[in-house]
Amino acid sequence: MRSRVFLVLAALALILSISHVQAHNATFQATAQATAQATPQRGGTLNVAAESMSNSLDIGFWQGFGALHVIDSIGEGLVRANFETGKVLPGLAESWKVSSDGLDYVFNIRKGMVFQDGAPITAQAIVRSMKRSQTPKDPAYIDGMYMYGNQGIDNWQSLDAVDDNTVELKLKKPNATQLLVFTRPDGYIISPKAMDTYGKDVGLHMAMAGPYKIERFVPGQEAVLDANPDYWAGKPYLDKIIIRAYPDEASILAALQAGEVDLTLYAPFDSVPRIQKDSSGGLRIVVGAPLVDLLLGINVTQKPLDNVMVRQAINYAIDRDAIIQAGLAGMGQAPASILAPNDLGFDPAGKTISHYDPTKAKQLLTQAGVTLPIPVTLSFENDRFWPVLAELISNNLNAVGFKVTLDRLDQGSFAGKESAGKTVLALDQRSTFLPDPNDKVLIVDSVLSIGGMSHPEALPTAKQLDALIDSGTTTLDPAARAGIYKQIQAMVLDQMNIVYLAYLTPPIFVRDRVQNVDTQGTAAGRVDFRGIWLKQ
Repeated sequence: MRSRVFLVLAALALILSISHVQAHNATFQATAQATAQATPQRGGTLNVAAESMSNSLDIGFWQGFGALHVIDSIGEGLVRANFETGKVLPGLAESWKVSSDGLDYVFNIRKGMVFQDGAPITAQAIVRSMKRSQTPKDPAYIDGMYMYGNQGIDNWQSLDAVDDNTVELKLKKPNATQLLVFTRPDGYIISPKAMDTYGKDVGLHMAMAGPYKIERFVPGQEAVLDANPDYWAGKPYLDKIIIRAYPDEASILAALQAGEVDLTLYAPFDSVPRIQKDSSGGLRIVVGAPLVDLLLGINVTQKPLDNVMVRQAINYAIDRDAIIQAGLAGMGQAPASILAPNDLGFDPAGKTISHYDPTKAKQLLTQAGVTLPIPVTLSFENDRFWPVLAELISNNLNAVGFKVTLDRLDQGSFAGKESAGKTVLALDQRSTFLPDPNDKVLIVDSVLSIGGMSHPEALPTAKQLDALIDSGTTTLDPAARAGIYKQIQAMVLDQMNIVYLAYLTPPIFVRDRVQNVDTQGTAAGRVDFRGIWLKQ
């Protein structure tokens, strides 16, 4: 429990930290404007540090952000996404038409494009790649390629190549997210030549259609990428990108400070203030957009957590300011709900609920008539900022009537325990691989997210929530969709099976020579290297 002295010091630190962050943001904006006016230079090698590297780059199975960075660099789908506006941009399809009922999509494929292995990019090649998980006779077919399910395949009536440069998709029912889901890694198109040559091992020899191509891939360790001179939008600025996995945050920080790494998302958060203050180290922090939700999932099947007043007490017991300042080094924003400020339909009214009020927390526990203290186990990954957040939340909960046991787990053990629905309280995050609110609200869908960290299937509003989520997908009008997602936010806040801790504005650690870093998609882990260039 905090002393008064600690609270005074924390308040002073908060004021100083906010002033520092505001000053830093003003400096960054001025730097960004100057960079935007500079003439991009071509050439050079960008060294990127990742927290892991998958043993395969197969878009049906990939794991970890290191592999994601590689796939996002070498891959291209029918369309691309603008994470700032939520709009769909041309990709392999230079244009498209959607019928008024939202059921028929016709894509016009650019002429003259080739895959990274020289094979021509045709409508037939695109359709084959997109239907790979549905074609057991394809030599590259592997049973259980679950990632392809994100493409909405169950709702496809048909997908055909009308001619060499036209792809037609017919849906069973409207899907407002269909274009955007094509921008996921599992929507990228694989060369038919690679699929025929390597079959089930195509993930070790991936050839796609993006701005970079694989020079060397060492499973579990690194990927070396070369600029693709045949990319439809032109050869990118960088000659080469090396994406390498490091064993831990300390190793990443050491490599960054030694000049071995130019860009990373995975250095320790507690190094942010030091880097921001020291301009002599050749490093700077670029602040990412608030696309990622930090959450506390509550298992509503566990007594007394099945009592909504107990869950509400947990919500009001948590000090978000301390989490953002002490746990995230100021790299966060106060939360409102399951959606973030950039999301369609975001309702800031949730901030009146997702805030710190320990007096109200104690009152709710009294009204609930539960025996105190309430024993709970808090599970979390024992890396990055999670241990600090767990300590802060534990202190908050203990102060109002809980008895928290901390459950520190490695990444794999945590994921297994959470997916099996065996956590009581669980710290987690919800990233978005595409700029659409549906990608976030799926964690409260009682069918798609049965069990898990918050057991949405056990909520009394489960069927109503499912219906709203389905309606948010099948409704095509953006204004109407925004209204639906506001209803979803209100309902989930009312049930409080998820407590919102912060919107992460992740620090992007970059060397000063790295220019034009995208702060939007990068914040969600979707790093776009197309526009990055190096000062020589």
